[in-house]
Amino acid sequence: MNIQNSKIELAKVILDIENPKLIEEIIRLIQSKSTLTEKQKAAIDEAIYSLENNEGVAHNMVMEETRSRYSKYFK
Repeated sequence: MNIQNSKIELAKVILDIENPKLIEEIIRLIQSKSTLTEKQKAAIDEAIYSLENNEGVAHNMVMEETRSRYSKYFK
């Protein structure tokens, strides 16, 4: 997918969002991305790439592990 198609796809996704808080969060993310160092940007891009390729860890699995390790904080 080229950059123009990616932008169009992103715009479609954003236009379908009905949650105003999510829209605000996306705006903050985009704005903050421009103030990050190149190393930080590369790390974010790597993380996004990993998630897009199903290489990430599901949220519920992370939470399960966290609750197990730090059970005293989940009472």
